Amino acid sequence: MKALYGFGKPYDFHKVLPCLAGLFLLLTILAAAGARFAATGHWNWGPLREAYLLYLIGLSLAGMLLSIFPRIAWLVLAICFTEFLIGVGSYALTAIHVLPRPLFPATATANVGQFQYHPLLQVIPTPNYSRLHPFPISHNSNGIRGPERTSTELKQQVVIATVGSSTTYDMGVPNGQTWSDDLEQQLGRGYAVINHGVPGYSSVEHLVQTLFYLDTYGVRPHCAVYLGWNDILNAHVPNLDPAYANFHQVSQIDSFVRKKPLEVSFSPLARIVNRSLEAVFDTVPFAPNFLNDPPVPGTDVRLEQMFRRNLEAIAAINKERNIVSIFVGQVLNRARLQSKERNGFNPLIRDVDVWPLQDRFNSIVKATADSIGVSNFIPPIDEFQDDDFVDTNHFSAKGSAKFALMITPIVKSSCK
Repeated sequence: MKALYGFGKPYDFHKVLPCLAGLFLLLTILAAAGARFAATGHWNWGPLREAYLLYLIGLSLAGMLLSIFPRIAWLVLAICFTEFLIGVGSYALTAIHVLPRPLFPATATANVGQFQYHPLLQVIPTPNYSRLHPFPISHNSNGIRGPERTSTELKQQVVIATVGSSTTYDMGVPNGQTWSDDLEQQLGRGYAVINHGVPGYSSVEHLVQTLFYLDTYGVRPHCAVYLGWNDILNAHVPNLDPAYANFHQVSQIDSFVRKKPLEVSFSPLARIVNRSLEAVFDTVPFAPNFLNDPPVPGTDVRLEQMFRRNLEAIAAINKERNIVSIFVGQVLNRARLQSKERNGFNPLIRDVDVWPLQDRFNSIVKATADSIGVSNFIPPIDEFQDDDFVDTNHFSAKGSAKFALMITPIVKSSCK
């Protein structure tokens, strides 16, 4: 074996050098992983990061094993080195606003197949979807996160539709622990809570859902509870389309349903090639990158007007159909929104300015609801702590249960 890999005398440095280079790369990768572990205290960094690490280890080992064929070994090692530089370097590129976010964020995007394209809503949950890792999430035959229902069963119950974004879908908790699940348990027998939440949705999608898609199983809800207004993501976007079509809507497609080969998930090189081909051939454009523009403080008056108009339209549609509307203010984790930097989800707003802006929009929710006679509830933000969330805005199981307890009284008194 030593002679085969050039370590027997006389040494064959054509084989020895790529083998040693592969070993050096492997140790460097493991050292980087060890440093990450020392900084975080755990190995669970998210599926994309873990797949990327295993991919790099596999490439470095392959380079060592293939050193009996030096040219092939050097090619594999060059790929490994490049992938390592791009993947790790993406954090530096994010810091200087070349990339909207790192290639491997802490919270990975949705699993492949979890959501599918829709011509009006851009993104909807895939019916009959199921996954187990990192915790169980499943959709029923109607693409609803929750148990299977029947129209016969629902006709005998008070049906409540919960409408919102990822905070209503409850991305951070497993099946049975969403706040919609907890709300149904708190309300007791005779109530059914149907979770219409979809990650990324704003008041534009809520308006479309209200107009066309609340009658799940052919049964119209008695009440619709709205939580998860992502409208502030569009704050200060120049020439913003009234339906957010030139920023938010195309961002949704890119985040959740634009099709990518499997290797694109963990290979930075494959991502660059795939992205370049998409830019040339895909008919749906990418969302513009505003991270090179300076952040803008304060509110966006034009966006406020659009938001208020959408709330009024939602309430008017529900009133016409005898559905009780309940508007709920958004809750965020202020403890993790202290940075003066930005992330790709709020491209023109610094993290530290996100909550004040959301608080402003919560006040618009209340003022608009009060002016048109709609029930509303603005959660007391000081009652939420860091452990009520898994990140900046998604509830933990503890936070979901707390939130459900808070809104149960207004739901119960409004939805009879």
